[in-house]
Amino acid sequence: MINLPILTVTALANGINPCGIGMMITFLGYLLVFGNMGGEKTKRAATGGRPYMGKLYWDGGLYILSVFVTYLVLGLMFYQAAFYMQRWWLAGVFKQILGGLIVIAGLIQLKDVFWQDSPFHLRMPKMGFEKISKLMAKTGAGVTVLIGVLTTIFATPCMLPLYVGTTAVIARSGLSMTAVLGYFLYYNLIFVMPLIVILMVMIGGKRVVEMKEWEHKNTVWMRFVLGMALVVMGIIIVFR
Repeated sequence: MINLPILTVTALANGINPCGIGMMITFLGYLLVFGNMGGEKTKRAATGGRPYMGKLYWDGGLYILSVFVTYLVLGLMFYQAAFYMQRWWLAGVFKQILGGLIVIAGLIQLKDVFWQDSPFHLRMPKMGFEKISKLMAKTGAGVTVLIGVLTTIFATPCMLPLYVGTTAVIARSGLSMTAVLGYFLYYNLIFVMPLIVILMVMIGGKRVVEMKEWEHKNTVWMRFVLGMALVVMGIIIVFR
């Protein structure tokens, strides 16, 4: 059986990673400043000159949904791989290697808490950030979905290790596929909760500059929480 409280804490720790939260704030900032607000002058007038909130609800919600679906698909793919790997005669070796790599990922995150300028980071590559930033200048539902998908893919260095560890634990549980899917849906719902909160806060009137300042001030503790969760997860995989 899967311990639901531990799964919840793990999903939440994964959800408050700096990569995902930073890109969410940046995306909503682009919507507020450069979004397709043209042709909505009447709606702006009705809201005192502020951007029409319906667009932020729609685009923000669509972005979060695309992250949710992409992450869910990735999780199920890793589940299938872990399920078969753990049933090979090399299952013990696979467990040791996977747990060790997750511990290393956690130590790298913890290293960034104290020595941010040192080499070796688990962050979104600069190329990915630049590509996504260019897309943000465009509009449309398809572009929003693409931004969510690419953000999830490019942010895998900091978001994926803990997810892979959770996936490996679920793969060893012996649960039915229906139960597995239920746990993945629950995990991913908790995972996107911080993004939903940020969307609500910014729609409620919080300025982009204020949110970026909040992100900058709290990146350290977000990395600490994620790093500790990774180390604990790696140890559990190795010795369980």
